[in-house]
Amino acid sequence: MVERYRDVLIIYESDTVYAIACDSIGAIGNKEGDILKVDEEIVGRTVTKVAVSELLCIGAWPIIISDTLSNEMNPTGIKIIGGIKKELNDNEIYDVALTGSTEENFPSTMTGVGVTAIGKAEKEALKVRKAMAGMEVGLFGYPRVGQEVLCCHDILSLKDYVKIFRCGEIVEAIPVGSKGIKHELDVLKLSSGLEFLKEYKSDLDDTKSGGPSTCCIVVYKEGDRRKIENLLDKPFVRLGRLIDGR
Repeated sequence: MVERYRDVLIIYESDTVYAIACDSIGAIGNKEGDILKVDEEIVGRTVTKVAVSELLCIGAWPIIISDTLSNEMNPTGIKIIGGIKKELNDNEIYDVALTGSTEENFPSTMTGVGVTAIGKAEKEALKVRKAMAGMEVGLFGYPRVGQEVLCCHDILSLKDYVKIFRCGEIVEAIPVGSKGIKHELDVLKLSSGLEFLKEYKSDLDDTKSGGPSTCCIVVYKEGDRRKIENLLDKPFVRLGRLIDGR
């Protein structure tokens, strides 16, 4: 059976589950047409972090990464692929098989990258539809986008997402992307069948893009709040709690 859960496809094979997530980046790099100028290694690292964090948040460990580059292998592709490998190795994610493709027929004036990540998990270990009434909802980090990603220090790293993956007290986790916190909370409401009781201050911009998974929503039991708050060295905000709306 194949199921779409948020931005991830989940393939159920008896007690084993495979998950597929992807991300893309365009107009970010060092080419003539790029809007945001950054080193290509950062591009590779960022796109990998987003796709892999989607897997980790549902409880799947990455086993394969496929990169589709709309640029030549040398020099752009070499740098991007180097960034992919460094992002994995620096965060102790080893033994991931890599494959991909580059554009060698036509010259490109703008950087374009796509990454697909495949992960594996035991069915019972999935952090999917585990949210229950009475559980609390919190946020690690703040939504950052564009130039902020390069200069802010409260952005979640892939190592943070590995900690979220390994934390048994977190029953569900949702990385926040371009649609913002409020959208992801609406998705949580829909998937859980529960209502969300908002308890955070209005100065938190819940419609701002989270860029490359710069912050993450987590769901946990009230009694585990202290452990969750101290899990990462990033800001933590309690957003509210889930209630039965019937």
